[in-house]
Amino acid sequence: MEKINLEHVTVYFENTKDNIVTALDDISFSFFANKINVVVGYSGSGKSTLLKCLTGSLVYNGKILFDDKDIELIPIQKRGISYMDQNITLYPSANVYENIMFPLKAMKVEHDVADQRIKDIACKLDISLLLTRKTKFLSMGQASRVYLARTLVKDSDIYLFDEISKNLDPSIAKEISTLVKNYLVENNKTGIYVTHNINEATAIADYIYVLNEGKLVGIYTPKEFVSSDNEIVKSLLVG
Repeated sequence: MEKINLEHVTVYFENTKDNIVTALDDISFSFFANKINVVVGYSGSGKSTLLKCLTGSLVYNGKILFDDKDIELIPIQKRGISYMDQNITLYPSANVYENIMFPLKAMKVEHDVADQRIKDIACKLDISLLLTRKTKFLSMGQASRVYLARTLVKDSDIYLFDEISKNLDPSIAKEISTLVKNYLVENNKTGIYVTHNINEATAIADYIYVLNEGKLVGIYTPKEFVSSDNEIVKSLLVG
């Protein structure tokens, strides 16, 4: 059964000219459980808006269901969601261990459990030797791994990634997206990964969702996506 179902979800915004803009236009589809669902589309297609609906930070019309339960009936802190965006936000005066610990403290996870989670995720992301280092002394690649660790350490059911490679050098971006894929596959987690990078999308996705002007164009496997005759898909592939 699909983990997340959207039913006639619509989001309106008011722009600077006091015009009403439709960011998501009556979309209905499902994300697959325990798979990497990648969302692509041009800027303004509704990709990030979709993730914000799932986190509870945007008002929308329609319904979003988690395992057939309306998420509006589930408190945000109990939705089992972790969210990571493109802005690497770390506390520069704290060390790596303390930065990764922060969300676990907010969740009131017992110290011994939290400590083990941090050591486990640090090992998986190859940052164990950095745990005592202040984050202001990290390279961009190291900081990206630490920020990813802080997202994954919560051990959530669903992970949302919003353009996390957008501001990274190509080599670092590939490294981070590969780490995300490996973690989600190894731990049988559900991922929704928004990206503008089509090569990244086809490399990590189980399914690719194409949005355009707030509407769903289609859902494809990577193989189906690269061979699609759809004009929007073909234009995305050309870049």
